[in-house]
Amino acid sequence: MTNKRDILFIMLAIATVLVWTGCKTTKPTSQPTATGGVRATVTTAELENEAMMVEAKMYQETGQVEKALQGYQTILTRAPKFGAALYEMANLYESAGMIDSALYFAQKAEATDMNNQWYKLLLCNLYRIKQDHKNATRTWEALIKLNPEKLDYYYELSNAYLAADEIEHAIEPLNRVEKIIGVTEPISLQKQKLWSALGRNDKAAQEIERLADALPQEKKYSELMAEMYMKQKNYAKAKKYYDQIAATDSTDDYIHISLANYYHQTGDTNATYNELRKGLQSEALNCTDKIQILSSIYTMREFYDTISNQAFSLLEEIIGECYDTLTYAPVYGEVLMNRGRWRDAAEQFVRYLKLDSSRYEIWEAYLICLSVAGADDDTLMGTATRVQKLFPFQTLPYFMEGQHYVIKQDYVKAEKPLVQCVKLGFSNGYLEADTYALLAEVYYRQQRQEEAWQCFDKALKAAPDNYAYYLSEAATKLDKAEQMSKKTIIAEPENATYLDTYAWILFKMGRTKEALQYIEKAVRNDIEQSETLKEHLKAIKERLKKEQAN
Repeated sequence: MTNKRDILFIMLAIATVLVWTGCKTTKPTSQPTATGGVRATVTTAELENEAMMVEAKMYQETGQVEKALQGYQTILTRAPKFGAALYEMANLYESAGMIDSALYFAQKAEATDMNNQWYKLLLCNLYRIKQDHKNATRTWEALIKLNPEKLDYYYELSNAYLAADEIEHAIEPLNRVEKIIGVTEPISLQKQKLWSALGRNDKAAQEIERLADALPQEKKYSELMAEMYMKQKNYAKAKKYYDQIAATDSTDDYIHISLANYYHQTGDTNATYNELRKGLQSEALNCTDKIQILSSIYTMREFYDTISNQAFSLLEEIIGECYDTLTYAPVYGEVLMNRGRWRDAAEQFVRYLKLDSSRYEIWEAYLICLSVAGADDDTLMGTATRVQKLFPFQTLPYFMEGQHYVIKQDYVKAEKPLVQCVKLGFSNGYLEADTYALLAEVYYRQQRQEEAWQCFDKALKAAPDNYAYYLSEAATKLDKAEQMSKKTIIAEPENATYLDTYAWILFKMGRTKEALQYIEKAVRNDIEQSETLKEHLKAIKERLKKEQAN
């Protein structure tokens, strides 16, 4: 009766024969007879070797390594070029970590049959372990030649070149794969990484572009290409991919935002507005997102100047749907300030401050709005006092208090907060000239002349034109004012403000003809068309007319 061990032996023998049959690429083992039949050519020795192989393989599979080695060595003593035995010996030595011995037998196995892919696959693995990149790539190339349809071999060859740090060679097998199966995501992305590693960003971009063209349904690649071409200012190509995205998915709300940026960069104001309006209607965007998008496309100058009406209307549409005051109030308040809507801006800042009173810059904007809008004294002074308590080291609240008392001509009360401004210092010159000018006024009105002139000198250093103009208005020290002002027009001969100041000082000194020359140039150069300059021109002309009449 057959026992379990015998059954196992038979199964192993069958499996082994099947494997060897698959691995071997020898000539036919039979030849025709004289009568047309087939006569076996397998010798008894060969049959014995095959039987010994089955037994050695059984020992190998059951973990009896020493017996398996003895079996294979016996076979090789009888038949030194028995490829299967050499192959199995190499496998045993590799499993034992004896790589040099494994490589020796694997190379001998390959020499018995150069077309056997299993022998070559084992060699490739051993070359990889030994970091013998040259022989690894050579063997993978040979495998590809034997099996050009096996795509895995191309990937392995690419990896072998990569391990050898031959990056450009690693790309070539991937190109061959593409010739077989066309453009695919994994191959193109791998090539893109390799080109990037070589510092060839142009080639890397080409790989993404090929993906975008081959797979238009994959929007992410079209988006990458559009963004890249926008950065390069290649707007025609950027538009191609934006259109491709829109054609692929007409429900994509974000494409309108991208197109708005495209039209903005190319100078199409109306198209920018229309696309941005479509994009901002998306329910996928919250209020914060919409305001950030609007701010990223339109510059603050555009908000307040060239396209202010369009930008402002979009902002108001967004805010009409907003419920998060903390998000929109500071932005909306700043825009309103720059549109000269001081009271409305103040209301926005108040809304914010009711929820969060920790940000000084919001309080500062609120104070400025109150001051310019002409808020009542109690509101302005109450706010300034509160901000002083919350932020005792900020200059503006004290300046506001001092300015308020100067306007009220209460010079005694004005002195303390203005002195506090000086003690706190001036960041980047902010309020420096104005503070010293007010403090000079305070001292001057209290007959403290020496202190007044010291402050005037400091105001001069901070803003020389302001000081000179002040002296001209006060008709005080006109010679000094003229000298200071002349320096400013020598430095900036086209500056309308400086020209006006110099003309006015000359006017005060009675040098009317000279004054007319400078005031006319000031008016010509005045972009803002200041009413003050026009009034000065009128006054100078009238006096000159009278002088000539006399």
